[in-house]
Amino acid sequence: MNNRIQWPDPFDDSLAGGMVYRKFLYCGQLYGIGFQELPTLADLESKHIKLNHAFPQFRFSQNNSVWAVLFDTIDPVTDSPLGFKHVKFDGLAGGRVLQNVASIIYDHYNICDAGAYVFSAAEDREHERGTDLSVIYSRALGLQGHRTSRLFSPFIGWNAYTDIDAGGRSYVVTTQSYQP
Repeated sequence: MNNRIQWPDPFDDSLAGGMVYRKFLYCGQLYGIGFQELPTLADLESKHIKLNHAFPQFRFSQNNSVWAVLFDTIDPVTDSPLGFKHVKFDGLAGGRVLQNVASIIYDHYNICDAGAYVFSAAEDREHERGTDLSVIYSRALGLQGHRTSRLFSPFIGWNAYTDIDAGGRSYVVTTQSYQP
């Protein structure tokens, strides 16, 4: 992990393994956004991201970092993640949660000037969602034939890629700081 970065509150870097995270509360539910720096291609591949399909010209650079993004609900009693289970939202609550996530990613970028973010859409094994998470992410990021959501309008110079066509569920988002 890059120890040169100072993570101001409410970011927390006290977890083992170099994880930086930030929590937020919405409609009585506690959520956590975790960021893990991936210094090598092997670290990236360990996240099962088929980068060669999503973004074949991607290169790791000495100038900027690649971060995995994790999102989960948090048990307020144990302060532990609840295992990436899907949460059913009423009305516009899902959009509000996604707005908080996007805002936190943007805040993270403003601190560390990341070159890229990678993440995967969790599978809905319990069949609790009407719309698959990969469709929601693709819509928000303007992939798979969708227009980019207004939610990501502050992210000027960012480009998104996915490996859905290769049977994956992963995403790569390069920032305006990405330099191959």
